[in-house]
Amino acid sequence: MLSTRGAFIEKVRGRDGRIIGLNLLPPQHTSPIPDPRRFVSGYEVTMPQGDKIILKPEDVCWIRRPHPLDPYLSLTPMESAGVAIEIENLAKVYNRNYLLNDGRPGGILVVKGEIDDDDKDELRNRFRGNLTRVGSTTVISADDGVDYVDTSANPRDAAYVQMRQIQKEEILAAFGVPESVIGNASGRTFSNAAEEHRVFWNETMLPHLDLLGRALDELDEVNYVDFDTSNVPILILYKQERSRYHLDEFNAGLLSANEYRASTGIKTVKSDLADSLLMNPNLTPIANTEKEMEQAAQGAMPGMPPGAPGMPGMPGMPGMPPEGAGAPGVEVGPDGSMASPLDPNTMAGSLAAAQGAPGGAAPETGMAPPPGAVASAEPFGEIETKQENLELERWKEILGRSFERVIERQQRVTMEKVNGMKSKKALAAGTLDIESIFSVETWNKQMEEDIRPVLATIIQDSQETSKKSLNKVDVLSQIDSHIAKFKQVNTDTHEQLVSSYMASLPVPNEDNRSTVFRASCVGIFTNLLAKTRYELSETEARRAWGFAS
Repeated sequence: MLSTRGAFIEKVRGRDGRIIGLNLLPPQHTSPIPDPRRFVSGYEVTMPQGDKIILKPEDVCWIRRPHPLDPYLSLTPMESAGVAIEIENLAKVYNRNYLLNDGRPGGILVVKGEIDDDDKDELRNRFRGNLTRVGSTTVISADDGVDYVDTSANPRDAAYVQMRQIQKEEILAAFGVPESVIGNASGRTFSNAAEEHRVFWNETMLPHLDLLGRALDELDEVNYVDFDTSNVPILILYKQERSRYHLDEFNAGLLSANEYRASTGIKTVKSDLADSLLMNPNLTPIANTEKEMEQAAQGAMPGMPPGAPGMPGMPGMPGMPPEGAGAPGVEVGPDGSMASPLDPNTMAGSLAAAQGAPGGAAPETGMAPPPGAVASAEPFGEIETKQENLELERWKEILGRSFERVIERQQRVTMEKVNGMKSKKALAAGTLDIESIFSVETWNKQMEEDIRPVLATIIQDSQETSKKSLNKVDVLSQIDSHIAKFKQVNTDTHEQLVSSYMASLPVPNEDNRSTVFRASCVGIFTNLLAKTRYELSETEARRAWGFAS
């Protein structure tokens, strides 16, 4: 594929005309024969003996990258990086010759006065450097003196190292290969190196493999050639990331179960519920992606058939009275009204009389009131519903994740600074400034940017749920009180780091002192992630939700 003409594959056919083998033809000895009608009328192959044979177009598979100027050529990375490759090669040759010359730059030896040709050759041989004359000293004498003129540059003046680095980057870019892929991940974070690997596979390898596979489709009318990339680690991570995104869409009710299964490569199932969009928190069907949903009956759940088993109070359920019947022990007339009160001589009637039920009505039980009757109950005031509990738990989790990301960033930045050479030297000298590794002001700004919007949204959501109107000044004051709690965590962390630093100073050995201080820092952030995050996020989320409810 690096040839300017591409790759030529000969199809070896058996007696029945079927393909029984493939031969890779030498690209330097194979060339297409242009044809104004058929584009290619054949392929000319030069044999090692000098003979030329012509192959039919249907017997050769030609794989190439499109060329913008010549349709019979292939555009390769070697062509786009040709100048960079040539400069790289010349720089290596120059450095090699410089070392062979005993590290001496080229120049002109000017001898004042007249000398013959034999003396010139002798001087030239003496000053010609090679590996056998390393470190040798030559003494010459001249009546009028000798001058030396330097006419070349040494590798340092020619910026040999910088030039090679630039050429390497240009060549790798032409081939679409990031530097971390070839093993040099210096100067990059783990995230940047992983992203370079993903770009390499998505932008370089997959299109290259697809080009090869589609070119070989003509080998068989039914089967096709493909490459198995399911075990590539970076593509597995990318697939898992996409699956998590589709799972969030499914949990939000934007995708059906079958749509989620199809997007993640799982076989779909034949079920109306699997084709329905499910609304949280009770996963109630609200729509169907395959057909129009029937209108829900009065009192039934949306998307469920009327009279579905398990629905309380639905006629026709096992153990429930038939439609039009009254409560047990009460006779109902044809028009649905009670025919007669309970007999006081029966147990039900005597109980009703003992409880003072008007008209000998049935005593209060856990059964639902009969159709047409209205149950009376005393108001209970404000009751926290299941929906509110679910919303509160959701906001607890969101606030906890936001707070966790801030703590993780604090830990990563702080530990990188603690492990840095500057901090190690300051720790060894006893002059380490904790503010240089953990700035309270900087992390307070980070809290403002990450936590304040979440708290404002919690209060707004609670306000919409309770349908109460709040004063903006009161809301801002409430959010400030929450932010103060989170900022206090930064202050406490700074004080703990100071205490850990002071506790590590008595340790005699510098390496041991650095190890003790690093271990203390790890313990501080571990406690933040394992305990403080949960306690503070739960408390502040509940306070923010209860402020507007």
